[in-house]
Amino acid sequence: MSQHASSTPPDVVGPLARPIAVVNATMRCGELDLHFRADPELPCVAVLYLDGGVGLISRERFAQLMAGPFGYGRALWERTPAGRTADPAPMIVAEDALVVDVCEQLGRRDRTRRYDDVLVRRPGGQLARVSAARLYEALADLMNHQAVRDPLSGLVNRARFLRGLAAACRDAEHPGIAVVFLDLDRMKQVNDTLGHNVGDRLIVSVARRLSALAGDGDLVARLGGDEFAVLTTIAAGARADLSAAALGERFCQAIATPDPALPAGAHSTASVGVAIGSAGSDAETLLREADLAMYQAKRAGGGTVRTASATGAQGDPVPGAGDGIRGAIDRGELRLFYQPIIGVNDGRVWSVEALVRWLHPRHGLLTPERFLPAVSQAGQFPALDRWVLERACADLAAWEAAYGGRAPRCVNVNLTVETLSDADLAGTVLATLRRVGLAPERLRVELPESADLAQLQGAVDQLRRLRDHGVGIVLDDMGAGSATLRHLSVLPVTGIKIDRSFVARMLDSRNDHAVVKLLGDLGRSVGIEVTAEGVEVDEQLTWLRQLQVPFAQGYHLGMPAPADHLTGLLRTGRRQAAATGAVGRHRLQPLPELQAALPGDPVVQA
Repeated sequence: MSQHASSTPPDVVGPLARPIAVVNATMRCGELDLHFRADPELPCVAVLYLDGGVGLISRERFAQLMAGPFGYGRALWERTPAGRTADPAPMIVAEDALVVDVCEQLGRRDRTRRYDDVLVRRPGGQLARVSAARLYEALADLMNHQAVRDPLSGLVNRARFLRGLAAACRDAEHPGIAVVFLDLDRMKQVNDTLGHNVGDRLIVSVARRLSALAGDGDLVARLGGDEFAVLTTIAAGARADLSAAALGERFCQAIATPDPALPAGAHSTASVGVAIGSAGSDAETLLREADLAMYQAKRAGGGTVRTASATGAQGDPVPGAGDGIRGAIDRGELRLFYQPIIGVNDGRVWSVEALVRWLHPRHGLLTPERFLPAVSQAGQFPALDRWVLERACADLAAWEAAYGGRAPRCVNVNLTVETLSDADLAGTVLATLRRVGLAPERLRVELPESADLAQLQGAVDQLRRLRDHGVGIVLDDMGAGSATLRHLSVLPVTGIKIDRSFVARMLDSRNDHAVVKLLGDLGRSVGIEVTAEGVEVDEQLTWLRQLQVPFAQGYHLGMPAPADHLTGLLRTGRRQAAATGAVGRHRLQPLPELQAALPGDPVVQA
């Protein structure tokens, strides 16, 4: 059994007990002797007296009796009732008796009876037995378990993890090892709003999900509080950096997926740091590097992964990324991750936003902030945008062909200012759609929030042509940065995304709640699609339903994931969004003045 999945030793006697043969006290010893001879594995029998009392005859002691002095024991005892030779007062315990208590009682017994079997009375009066040796062994297992296990989660504790990590660092046969350090992003909020009992349930749920995802040889630990760690071996011949980055993404995704067994709102994303080591690495240093990488992920907003090595964090921009992007395209190193955009009322995956990653041969899986600035400086954004556009449209066309109505209705693709300045932008996009066989109305292009109106005005004619063919034009991060209401009067916009900063504070801030309501009302009045970004908790989703915001996006509804992850969900028919039935189960408690200020938006109750 793997170390992360090791079960807790039983702390009560019941699971240790085995069936026992029961004989009447009137049975002759000669007949009982035949029973013992016929079954060499029979260790003892229980003796039932006429008055309801119970005795015990152990095989070893009975054999000595029947041998007797000079071998005449059988002749002396064979006609004697077995009840006269039994221990009339054996130890009898209930099946829910604690192992530690029973072992203590055994220690107080007479020395000659200390290692006799113990009788266990099951419900209904049925008897079973457990040997003293098995009880002492179970006690040792329990003490061992308590010394190395976290009592709440059942995972190994910090001391045991460090011992395992130190041993892995000494093992010269390991081609590489990785330490994944995970910290829950919302533990304090869960404890404060739902109570520590629910927080404990979240800890247990995370432990279960990590254990299910870990391999047989992996070591999964709870280091304390809301911190977890996983030690895994990199397979021989595998790229350590690529394997470690992919591993961190899988664990991050597993924790971000809401557990339906928990109350609404009792979920969390995780900040994940991954450190790579090998034989000769220092265990404490490796764990510290993973911890530092985790804090980088935390500073980046949580719900993400950062990778480090024993020589320091690897979160800086990658040298040469700008000039190398064309080679990455030619070599097939780019990957698309997809984040779902959900229908707030029905939970259906309406669209998916395409997000680019670079599977770098030296630096592992790179997130956009590590290479996009360099790509911009090198003037390579148009080439990257064309690749993302074609790959995303081709993926949606393939999903539509394979899964029909279960496929997302649209795909959202981000276009940069450099690409929008192309005089034949519309021709390029429409040609791509024809080439991959996707209808124009299945595509939504997102305009960059960093662009001001002067930069976008030159693309108005091209965007209008796209809109006239059915392509959606979406203004990103509405209400923040450069995106203002003025954009809606100038650009041929068919949709807006409410900036995540307003959604994040809408439960606590009257002003931010009002902004979300205003933008939702505006969208309905002018006939454009409205999507709320950054949905992190179920309460936000419930309020969005009340405000009639039709679409939502965020970690609560689905993390960015590789295309094959979405393919798996489409194949099984499972939605990536949180179950719509969960919405509204948890009573909202916004600021008191919020309801008073917005009387038309009542607090939703189950």
